[in-house]
Amino acid sequence: MLAGCSAPDKTTHFIAGAAVAHYVQHQGGTPLQACAASLAVGVAKEVADGRFGGVVDRRDIWATGAGCVLTYRF
Repeated sequence: MLAGCSAPDKTTHFIAGAAVAHYVQHQGGTPLQACAASLAVGVAKEVADGRFGGVVDRRDIWATGAGCVLTYRF
């Protein structure tokens, strides 16, 4: 799903971002709000990882935010 990235964790982040974006748009949000929400969820997850002993990976933030492209309507 993510070209050049074989890490299952990144795929999970991507799918989570797509799910968040879909939900936001389904609730009446704009595509920009949906992508912002996906990115915010990615940031929140990494902040939680940092506070509770997980591994912080900035690429996870971008993988989550990138999930919005699946639901973005042009």
